[in-house]
Amino acid sequence: MANPDPSQPSTANAEESHTTKGLLRLTMACNEKCPFCNVPAEDYSPQTPPMNDVLEELQTFIERGDQTLTISGGEPTLLRSRLLQLIVAARAGGIRFVEVQTNAVLIDAAYAGALFEAGMTSAFVSLLSHIPEHHDELAGLSGAFPRCMAGIDALLDAGIRVALNPVTARLTQDLVGDYVQFVAKRLPRVRSISMSAVQPHGRAGANLDLMPDYDRLATSIRGARSIAAESGIELLNPYCGLPLCVGWEDGLAQSVEAIEATLEHRPQGIDNQGNKRHGEVCIDCHFRSRCGGAWHAYWDHRDGRGLHPPAQLRAPWETDLDENTQVICGFDKPPPSTWAAQTDEVAPVRWLWTDVLDSSDLPAIREHRFTHLALRIDLTRPIEAKGTLAAARKLTRGNQLTSPQRQIQLHVECPAPPTPMSAQTLDDGLHLTSAIGASSLTITGSDAGRYSERLESQSIIRAGVFSGA
Repeated sequence: MANPDPSQPSTANAEESHTTKGLLRLTMACNEKCPFCNVPAEDYSPQTPPMNDVLEELQTFIERGDQTLTISGGEPTLLRSRLLQLIVAARAGGIRFVEVQTNAVLIDAAYAGALFEAGMTSAFVSLLSHIPEHHDELAGLSGAFPRCMAGIDALLDAGIRVALNPVTARLTQDLVGDYVQFVAKRLPRVRSISMSAVQPHGRAGANLDLMPDYDRLATSIRGARSIAAESGIELLNPYCGLPLCVGWEDGLAQSVEAIEATLEHRPQGIDNQGNKRHGEVCIDCHFRSRCGGAWHAYWDHRDGRGLHPPAQLRAPWETDLDENTQVICGFDKPPPSTWAAQTDEVAPVRWLWTDVLDSSDLPAIREHRFTHLALRIDLTRPIEAKGTLAAARKLTRGNQLTSPQRQIQLHVECPAPPTPMSAQTLDDGLHLTSAIGASSLTITGSDAGRYSERLESQSIIRAGVFSGA
Protein backbone atom coordinates (compact mmCIF):
# COMPACT_ATOMS: atom_id res chain seq x y z
CA MET A 1 0.00 0.00 0.00
CA ALA A 2 1.30 3.44 -0.90
CA ASN A 3 1.88 5.85 1.93
CA PRO A 4 -0.18 9.06 1.66
CA ASP A 5 1.91 12.10 0.86
CA PRO A 6 2.05 14.28 4.03
CA SER A 7 2.13 17.38 1.81
CA GLN A 8 -1.36 16.55 0.57
CA PRO A 9 -4.37 17.60 2.64
CA SER A 10 -6.26 15.06 4.66
CA THR A 11 -9.58 14.26 3.01
CA ALA A 12 -11.27 12.94 6.12
CA ASN A 13 -13.22 16.16 6.56
CA ALA A 14 -13.15 17.45 3.00
CA GLU A 15 -16.78 18.45 2.88
CA GLU A 16 -16.46 20.57 6.02
CA SER A 17 -13.45 22.43 4.67
CA HIS A 18 -14.90 24.54 1.92
CA THR A 19 -17.62 27.01 1.10
CA THR A 20 -17.47 26.76 -2.68
CA LYS A 21 -17.30 23.70 -4.87
CA GLY A 22 -16.83 23.45 -8.62
CA LEU A 23 -18.11 20.69 -10.92
CA LEU A 24 -16.42 19.88 -14.23
CA ARG A 25 -17.64 17.25 -16.67
CA LEU A 26 -14.56 16.09 -18.55
CA THR A 27 -16.63 14.03 -21.00
CA MET A 28 -20.19 12.79 -21.28
CA ALA A 29 -19.07 9.55 -22.90
CA CYS A 30 -19.28 6.47 -20.69
CA ASN A 31 -18.27 2.83 -20.82
CA GLU A 32 -21.37 1.80 -18.85
CA LYS A 33 -25.00 2.25 -19.82
CA CYS A 34 -26.90 2.59 -16.54
CA PRO A 35 -30.64 2.43 -17.30
CA PHE A 36 -31.27 5.13 -14.68
CA CYS A 37 -28.59 7.63 -15.80
CA ASN A 38 -29.87 11.19 -15.46
CA VAL A 39 -27.12 12.65 -17.70
CA PRO A 40 -27.00 10.07 -20.52
CA ALA A 41 -24.37 10.43 -23.23
CA GLU A 42 -26.99 10.44 -25.98
CA ASP A 43 -28.30 13.77 -24.72
CA TYR A 44 -25.00 15.53 -25.46
CA SER A 45 -23.31 16.57 -28.67
CA PRO A 46 -20.40 16.77 -28.71
CA GLN A 47 -19.89 14.35 -25.86
CA THR A 48 -16.36 15.57 -25.12
CA PRO A 49 -15.52 19.29 -25.04
CA PRO A 50 -12.09 20.54 -26.17
CA MET A 51 -9.52 20.39 -23.38
CA ASN A 52 -8.88 24.12 -23.67
CA ASP A 53 -12.56 24.77 -22.85
CA VAL A 54 -12.32 22.53 -19.81
CA LEU A 55 -9.20 24.30 -18.59
CA GLU A 56 -10.84 27.70 -19.09
CA GLU A 57 -13.79 26.54 -16.97
CA LEU A 58 -11.37 25.29 -14.33
CA GLN A 59 -9.75 28.71 -14.25
CA THR A 60 -13.08 30.33 -13.33
CA PHE A 61 -13.30 28.03 -10.30
CA ILE A 62 -9.73 28.83 -9.32
CA GLU A 63 -10.35 32.57 -9.59
CA ARG A 64 -13.51 32.16 -7.54
CA GLY A 65 -11.47 30.62 -4.76
CA ASP A 66 -12.97 27.15 -4.84
CA GLN A 67 -11.36 24.70 -2.45
CA THR A 68 -13.00 21.54 -3.82
CA LEU A 69 -13.34 20.41 -7.43
CA THR A 70 -15.46 17.47 -8.53
CA ILE A 71 -14.52 15.97 -11.89
CA SER A 72 -17.35 13.97 -13.34
CA GLY A 73 -18.79 12.71 -16.61
CA GLY A 74 -19.88 10.46 -18.21
CA GLU A 75 -16.85 8.50 -17.13
CA PRO A 76 -13.77 10.74 -16.74
CA THR A 77 -11.28 7.84 -16.64
CA LEU A 78 -11.99 7.22 -20.34
CA LEU A 79 -9.69 10.20 -20.96
CA ARG A 80 -6.80 8.99 -18.86
CA SER A 81 -4.18 11.59 -19.80
CA ARG A 82 -6.61 14.50 -19.82
CA LEU A 83 -7.87 13.56 -16.38
CA LEU A 84 -4.35 13.55 -14.97
CA GLN A 85 -3.64 16.91 -16.65
CA LEU A 86 -6.81 18.42 -15.20
CA ILE A 87 -6.05 17.22 -11.67
CA VAL A 88 -2.51 18.63 -11.84
CA ALA A 89 -3.84 21.99 -13.11
CA ALA A 90 -6.45 22.14 -10.36
CA ARG A 91 -3.99 21.47 -7.56
CA ALA A 92 -1.46 23.90 -9.06
CA GLY A 93 -4.20 26.53 -9.06
CA GLY A 94 -4.73 26.19 -5.31
CA ILE A 95 -7.67 23.80 -5.19
CA ARG A 96 -7.07 21.62 -2.13
CA PHE A 97 -9.48 18.76 -2.75
CA VAL A 98 -10.01 17.05 -6.09
CA GLU A 99 -12.71 14.40 -6.23
CA VAL A 100 -13.32 12.18 -9.25
CA GLN A 101 -16.73 10.62 -9.80
CA THR A 102 -16.13 7.26 -11.46
CA ASN A 103 -17.41 3.74 -11.96
CA ALA A 104 -13.80 2.58 -11.27
CA VAL A 105 -14.00 -0.12 -13.94
CA LEU A 106 -10.96 1.24 -15.82
CA ILE A 107 -8.77 1.88 -12.79
CA ASP A 108 -5.88 -0.46 -12.06
CA ALA A 109 -3.02 -0.17 -9.59
CA ALA A 110 -0.75 1.78 -11.96
CA TYR A 111 -3.39 4.32 -12.92
CA ALA A 112 -4.55 4.73 -9.33
CA GLY A 113 -0.97 5.55 -8.39
CA ALA A 114 -0.78 8.08 -11.22
CA LEU A 115 -4.02 9.71 -10.04
CA PHE A 116 -2.61 10.01 -6.53
CA GLU A 117 0.66 11.49 -7.77
CA ALA A 118 -1.30 14.02 -9.86
CA GLY A 119 -3.05 15.21 -6.70
CA MET A 120 -6.41 13.41 -6.65
CA THR A 121 -7.66 13.28 -3.06
CA SER A 122 -10.91 11.31 -3.22
CA ALA A 123 -13.06 9.13 -5.44
CA PHE A 124 -16.84 8.90 -5.53
CA VAL A 125 -17.49 5.41 -6.86
CA SER A 126 -20.78 4.04 -8.15
CA LEU A 127 -20.77 0.59 -6.60
CA LEU A 128 -24.44 -0.03 -7.33
CA SER A 129 -24.96 -3.30 -5.46
CA HIS A 130 -23.04 -5.88 -3.47
CA ILE A 131 -24.68 -8.58 -5.60
CA PRO A 132 -22.66 -8.93 -8.83
CA GLU A 133 -25.67 -9.65 -11.05
CA HIS A 134 -27.59 -6.66 -9.67
CA HIS A 135 -24.59 -4.35 -10.06
CA ASP A 136 -24.04 -5.40 -13.67
CA GLU A 137 -27.74 -5.02 -14.53
CA LEU A 138 -27.87 -1.51 -13.06
CA ALA A 139 -24.54 -0.58 -14.67
CA GLY A 140 -25.62 -1.90 -18.05
CA LEU A 141 -22.28 -3.69 -18.41
CA SER A 142 -21.59 -7.40 -18.05
CA GLY A 143 -18.67 -8.20 -15.75
CA ALA A 144 -18.59 -4.71 -14.27
CA PHE A 145 -18.75 -5.81 -10.62
CA PRO A 146 -15.32 -7.50 -10.22
CA ARG A 147 -13.65 -4.71 -12.20
CA CYS A 148 -15.32 -2.06 -10.04
CA MET A 149 -14.20 -3.83 -6.87
CA ALA A 150 -10.64 -4.10 -8.20
CA GLY A 151 -10.70 -0.39 -9.01
CA ILE A 152 -11.85 0.48 -5.51
CA ASP A 153 -9.08 -1.63 -3.99
CA ALA A 154 -6.52 0.06 -6.24
CA LEU A 155 -7.68 3.54 -5.25
CA LEU A 156 -7.56 2.70 -1.56
CA ASP A 157 -4.14 1.09 -1.89
CA ALA A 158 -2.89 4.26 -3.58
CA GLY A 159 -3.96 6.35 -0.58
CA ILE A 160 -7.05 7.89 -2.18
CA ARG A 161 -10.15 8.24 -0.03
CA VAL A 162 -13.17 6.39 -1.46
CA ALA A 163 -16.84 7.14 -0.86
CA LEU A 164 -19.50 4.94 -2.40
CA ASN A 165 -22.63 5.94 -4.27
CA PRO A 166 -25.15 3.10 -4.57
CA VAL A 167 -28.14 4.33 -6.55
CA THR A 168 -31.00 2.41 -4.95
CA ALA A 169 -33.55 1.08 -7.43
CA ARG A 170 -36.61 -1.12 -7.07
CA LEU A 171 -34.31 -4.09 -7.73
CA THR A 172 -32.20 -3.30 -4.65
CA GLN A 173 -34.65 -1.48 -2.36
CA ASP A 174 -34.89 -4.34 0.15
CA LEU A 175 -31.13 -4.94 0.26
CA VAL A 176 -29.76 -1.60 1.49
CA GLY A 177 -28.83 -2.95 4.92
CA ASP A 178 -27.07 -5.95 3.35
CA TYR A 179 -25.11 -3.54 1.13
CA VAL A 180 -23.84 -1.59 4.13
CA GLN A 181 -22.93 -4.81 5.90
CA PHE A 182 -21.01 -5.96 2.82
CA VAL A 183 -19.07 -2.69 2.70
CA ALA A 184 -18.23 -2.94 6.40
CA LYS A 185 -16.77 -6.44 5.94
CA ARG A 186 -15.29 -6.36 2.43
CA LEU A 187 -14.24 -2.69 2.25
CA PRO A 188 -13.39 -1.69 5.82
CA ARG A 189 -11.30 1.27 4.58
CA VAL A 190 -14.41 2.87 3.07
CA ARG A 191 -16.00 5.08 5.70
CA SER A 192 -18.64 6.99 3.72
CA ILE A 193 -21.68 5.96 1.65
CA SER A 194 -23.98 8.40 -0.12
CA MET A 195 -27.41 6.77 -0.37
CA SER A 196 -28.73 8.02 -3.70
CA ALA A 197 -31.92 6.65 -5.20
CA VAL A 198 -33.09 6.48 -8.80
CA GLN A 199 -34.47 9.83 -9.85
CA PRO A 200 -37.01 9.99 -12.70
CA HIS A 201 -34.85 11.89 -15.16
CA GLY A 202 -32.77 10.99 -18.17
CA ARG A 203 -33.11 7.33 -19.04
CA ALA A 204 -35.14 6.58 -15.92
CA GLY A 205 -37.69 9.16 -17.05
CA ALA A 206 -38.74 6.68 -19.72
CA ASN A 207 -38.78 3.75 -17.28
CA LEU A 208 -40.32 4.93 -14.03
CA ASP A 209 -40.55 1.36 -12.73
CA LEU A 210 -36.87 1.69 -11.87
CA MET A 211 -37.78 4.06 -9.02
CA PRO A 212 -37.89 2.38 -5.61
CA ASP A 213 -41.08 2.30 -3.54
CA TYR A 214 -40.62 4.72 -0.68
CA ASP A 215 -42.98 2.85 1.62
CA ARG A 216 -40.69 -0.20 1.47
CA LEU A 217 -37.44 1.71 1.21
CA ALA A 218 -38.04 3.59 4.47
CA THR A 219 -37.66 0.37 6.48
CA SER A 220 -34.53 -0.58 4.56
CA ILE A 221 -32.94 2.83 5.14
CA ARG A 222 -33.57 2.73 8.89
CA GLY A 223 -31.98 -0.71 9.09
CA ALA A 224 -29.02 0.39 7.00
CA ARG A 225 -28.46 3.45 9.18
CA SER A 226 -28.36 1.26 12.26
CA ILE A 227 -25.80 -1.09 10.68
CA ALA A 228 -23.72 1.89 9.50
CA ALA A 229 -23.67 3.40 12.98
CA GLU A 230 -22.53 0.11 14.49
CA SER A 231 -19.81 -0.19 11.83
CA GLY A 232 -18.53 3.37 12.05
CA ILE A 233 -19.63 4.19 8.49
CA GLU A 234 -20.93 7.65 7.63
CA LEU A 235 -24.22 7.26 5.78
CA LEU A 236 -25.37 10.38 3.91
CA ASN A 237 -28.67 11.40 2.34
CA PRO A 238 -27.75 13.55 -0.70
CA TYR A 239 -29.94 15.84 -2.77
CA CYS A 240 -30.54 12.94 -5.16
CA GLY A 241 -31.47 10.77 -2.19
CA LEU A 242 -34.75 10.65 -0.30
CA PRO A 243 -37.30 12.84 1.48
CA LEU A 244 -36.71 12.95 5.23
CA CYS A 245 -39.76 10.81 6.00
CA VAL A 246 -38.24 7.91 4.03
CA GLY A 247 -36.01 6.73 6.85
CA TRP A 248 -34.18 10.00 7.54
CA GLU A 249 -36.53 11.83 9.94
CA ASP A 250 -33.94 11.65 12.75
CA GLY A 251 -30.95 12.09 10.42
CA LEU A 252 -31.10 15.79 9.59
CA ALA A 253 -27.38 16.18 10.29
CA GLN A 254 -26.65 13.64 7.53
CA SER A 255 -29.16 15.00 4.99
CA VAL A 256 -27.83 17.52 2.48
CA GLU A 257 -31.10 19.39 1.99
CA ALA A 258 -31.66 19.71 5.73
CA ILE A 259 -28.16 21.09 6.21
CA GLU A 260 -28.27 23.50 3.29
CA ALA A 261 -31.70 24.81 4.26
CA THR A 262 -30.03 26.43 7.29
CA LEU A 263 -27.25 28.09 5.31
CA GLU A 264 -27.22 31.62 4.00
CA HIS A 265 -26.05 30.74 0.51
CA ARG A 266 -28.31 29.18 -2.08
CA PRO A 267 -28.62 25.40 -1.83
CA GLN A 268 -26.24 23.12 -3.68
CA GLY A 269 -27.83 20.81 -6.24
CA ILE A 270 -28.89 23.90 -8.14
CA ASP A 271 -28.98 21.93 -11.40
CA ASN A 272 -31.96 20.00 -10.07
CA GLN A 273 -33.83 22.87 -8.43
CA GLY A 274 -37.47 22.76 -9.44
CA ASN A 275 -37.57 18.98 -9.94
CA LYS A 276 -39.15 18.34 -6.53
CA ARG A 277 -42.21 19.55 -4.68
CA HIS A 278 -44.17 19.16 -1.49
CA GLY A 279 -47.49 17.37 -1.56
CA GLU A 280 -50.65 17.62 0.51
CA VAL A 281 -49.23 15.30 3.15
CA CYS A 282 -46.28 17.67 3.62
CA ILE A 283 -48.40 20.61 4.81
CA ASP A 284 -48.48 19.42 8.41
CA CYS A 285 -44.91 18.07 8.50
CA HIS A 286 -42.70 19.52 11.23
CA PHE A 287 -39.66 19.08 8.95
CA ARG A 288 -41.11 20.68 5.83
CA SER A 289 -38.53 23.50 5.90
CA ARG A 290 -35.68 20.99 5.93
CA CYS A 291 -36.87 18.80 3.05
CA GLY A 292 -37.40 19.55 -0.64
CA GLY A 293 -40.14 16.94 -0.93
CA ALA A 294 -40.26 14.25 -3.60
CA TRP A 295 -39.64 14.20 -7.33
CA HIS A 296 -42.61 15.37 -9.36
CA ALA A 297 -42.87 11.94 -10.98
CA TYR A 298 -43.13 10.23 -7.60
CA TRP A 299 -46.22 12.27 -6.77
CA ASP A 300 -47.65 11.92 -10.27
CA HIS A 301 -46.96 8.23 -10.92
CA ARG A 302 -46.77 6.73 -7.43
CA ASP A 303 -49.31 9.04 -5.75
CA GLY A 304 -46.73 9.86 -3.09
CA ARG A 305 -46.96 6.34 -1.65
CA GLY A 306 -44.94 5.99 1.55
CA LEU A 307 -44.68 9.74 2.20
CA HIS A 308 -46.15 11.02 5.46
CA PRO A 309 -45.12 13.52 8.15
CA PRO A 310 -42.90 11.83 10.75
CA ALA A 311 -43.78 14.63 13.19
CA GLN A 312 -46.88 16.83 13.10
CA LEU A 313 -46.76 20.59 12.79
CA ARG A 314 -48.01 22.43 15.88
CA ALA A 315 -49.80 25.76 15.44
CA PRO A 316 -48.70 28.76 17.53
CA TRP A 317 -52.01 28.94 19.39
CA GLU A 318 -51.54 25.38 20.66
CA THR A 319 -50.00 24.64 24.06
CA ASP A 320 -46.93 22.59 24.96
CA LEU A 321 -44.89 23.56 21.90
CA ASP A 322 -41.46 21.92 21.95
CA GLU A 323 -38.13 23.70 21.71
CA ASN A 324 -37.94 23.08 17.96
CA THR A 325 -40.99 25.26 17.37
CA GLN A 326 -40.41 28.96 17.88
CA VAL A 327 -43.16 31.56 17.86
CA ILE A 328 -42.70 35.29 17.49
CA CYS A 329 -45.90 37.21 18.07
CA GLY A 330 -46.39 40.25 15.89
CA PHE A 331 -49.50 41.57 17.59
CA ASP A 332 -49.43 45.33 18.09
CA LYS A 333 -46.99 45.38 15.19
CA PRO A 334 -43.49 45.12 16.72
CA PRO A 335 -40.97 46.25 14.08
CA PRO A 336 -39.16 43.61 11.99
CA SER A 337 -35.88 44.83 13.48
CA THR A 338 -36.86 43.11 16.74
CA TRP A 339 -37.57 39.69 15.20
CA ALA A 340 -33.99 38.43 15.04
CA ALA A 341 -33.32 39.39 18.67
CA GLN A 342 -36.09 37.06 19.85
CA THR A 343 -34.37 33.87 18.75
CA ASP A 344 -30.83 32.50 18.84
CA GLU A 345 -31.12 29.90 16.12
CA VAL A 346 -33.20 28.81 13.18
CA ALA A 347 -35.59 26.07 14.28
CA PRO A 348 -37.26 23.65 11.83
CA VAL A 349 -40.53 25.48 12.58
CA ARG A 350 -40.47 29.20 13.14
CA TRP A 351 -43.82 31.03 13.25
CA LEU A 352 -44.61 34.70 12.85
CA TRP A 353 -48.06 35.15 14.37
CA THR A 354 -49.53 38.53 13.58
CA ASP A 355 -52.72 40.46 12.87
CA VAL A 356 -51.10 43.14 10.71
CA LEU A 357 -48.90 42.65 7.68
CA ASP A 358 -47.49 45.03 5.10
CA SER A 359 -45.81 44.26 1.80
CA SER A 360 -42.71 46.04 3.08
CA ASP A 361 -42.41 43.36 5.80
CA LEU A 362 -41.98 40.50 3.32
CA PRO A 363 -38.20 40.79 2.73
CA ALA A 364 -37.60 40.74 6.49
CA ILE A 365 -39.86 37.71 6.91
CA ARG A 366 -37.72 35.75 4.47
CA GLU A 367 -34.48 37.19 5.81
CA HIS A 368 -35.28 36.04 9.35
CA ARG A 369 -36.11 32.54 8.11
CA PHE A 370 -39.72 32.29 9.19
CA THR A 371 -41.10 28.99 7.95
CA HIS A 372 -44.77 29.71 8.75
CA LEU A 373 -46.94 32.79 8.91
CA ALA A 374 -50.14 32.76 10.98
CA LEU A 375 -52.52 35.63 10.27
CA ARG A 376 -55.17 36.50 12.82
CA ILE A 377 -58.13 37.78 10.79
CA ASP A 378 -61.59 38.84 11.95
CA LEU A 379 -63.70 37.21 9.25
CA THR A 380 -66.70 39.32 10.22
CA ARG A 381 -64.78 42.47 9.19
CA PRO A 382 -62.39 41.40 6.42
CA ILE A 383 -62.36 44.85 4.82
CA GLU A 384 -60.34 46.14 7.78
CA ALA A 385 -57.61 43.62 6.91
CA LYS A 386 -57.49 44.50 3.20
CA GLY A 387 -53.83 45.57 3.27
CA THR A 388 -52.78 42.57 5.35
CA LEU A 389 -54.57 40.17 3.00
CA ALA A 390 -52.95 41.78 -0.05
CA ALA A 391 -49.51 41.42 1.52
CA ALA A 392 -50.23 37.79 2.39
CA ARG A 393 -51.23 37.04 -1.20
CA LYS A 394 -48.01 38.64 -2.43
CA LEU A 395 -46.03 36.41 -0.06
CA THR A 396 -47.64 33.17 -1.27
CA ARG A 397 -47.11 34.16 -4.90
CA GLY A 398 -43.45 34.78 -4.10
CA ASN A 399 -43.18 31.19 -2.90
CA GLN A 400 -43.27 30.08 -6.53
CA LEU A 401 -39.81 31.57 -7.01
CA THR A 402 -38.15 29.74 -4.10
CA SER A 403 -37.10 26.16 -3.43
CA PRO A 404 -39.75 24.04 -1.64
CA GLN A 405 -38.04 24.03 1.76
CA ARG A 406 -37.76 27.84 1.72
CA GLN A 407 -41.39 28.51 0.95
CA ILE A 408 -43.30 30.20 3.77
CA GLN A 409 -46.54 28.45 4.60
CA LEU A 410 -49.51 30.64 5.38
CA HIS A 411 -52.29 29.78 7.86
CA VAL A 412 -55.25 31.89 8.92
CA GLU A 413 -56.57 32.03 12.49
CA CYS A 414 -59.92 33.58 13.31
CA PRO A 415 -60.88 34.05 16.98
CA ALA A 416 -64.53 33.08 17.42
CA PRO A 417 -66.45 36.39 17.68
CA PRO A 418 -68.87 37.12 20.57
CA THR A 419 -71.77 37.05 18.11
CA PRO A 420 -71.90 33.80 16.13
CA MET A 421 -70.89 34.04 12.48
CA SER A 422 -73.53 33.24 9.89
CA ALA A 423 -73.01 30.39 7.44
CA GLN A 424 -72.53 32.96 4.67
CA THR A 425 -69.86 34.83 6.62
CA LEU A 426 -68.04 31.57 7.30
CA ASP A 427 -68.22 30.53 3.64
CA ASP A 428 -66.92 33.92 2.56
CA GLY A 429 -64.06 33.50 5.01
CA LEU A 430 -63.21 30.10 3.61
CA HIS A 431 -63.12 31.47 0.07
CA LEU A 432 -61.01 34.41 1.21
CA THR A 433 -58.53 32.10 2.95
CA SER A 434 -58.22 30.03 -0.20
CA ALA A 435 -57.84 33.10 -2.42
CA ILE A 436 -54.76 34.40 -0.57
CA GLY A 437 -53.02 31.03 -0.87
CA ALA A 438 -53.32 29.93 2.76
CA SER A 439 -52.99 26.26 3.67
CA SER A 440 -55.69 26.27 6.35
CA LEU A 441 -58.22 28.20 8.37
CA THR A 442 -58.66 27.59 12.10
CA ILE A 443 -61.40 29.05 14.30
CA THR A 444 -60.04 29.44 17.84
CA GLY A 445 -61.56 30.14 21.22
CA SER A 446 -63.96 28.55 23.69
CA ASP A 447 -66.89 28.98 21.29
CA ALA A 448 -65.04 27.58 18.27
CA GLY A 449 -66.71 24.18 18.54
CA ARG A 450 -69.99 25.52 17.21
CA TYR A 451 -68.42 25.78 13.75
CA SER A 452 -67.01 22.25 13.60
CA GLU A 453 -69.86 20.65 11.69
CA ARG A 454 -69.96 23.38 9.07
CA LEU A 455 -66.19 23.31 8.55
CA GLU A 456 -66.10 19.53 8.26
CA SER A 457 -68.77 19.53 5.55
CA GLN A 458 -67.15 22.15 3.28
CA SER A 459 -64.62 21.41 0.53
CA ILE A 460 -63.16 24.85 -0.12
CA ILE A 461 -60.04 24.62 2.02
CA ARG A 462 -58.68 22.59 4.93
CA ALA A 463 -60.27 24.01 8.06
CA GLY A 464 -60.96 23.17 11.68
CA VAL A 465 -61.36 24.49 15.20
CA PHE A 466 -59.20 24.82 18.29
CA SER A 467 -61.08 25.37 21.52
CA GLY A 468 -58.10 25.43 23.86
CA ALA A 469 -57.23 29.08 23.30
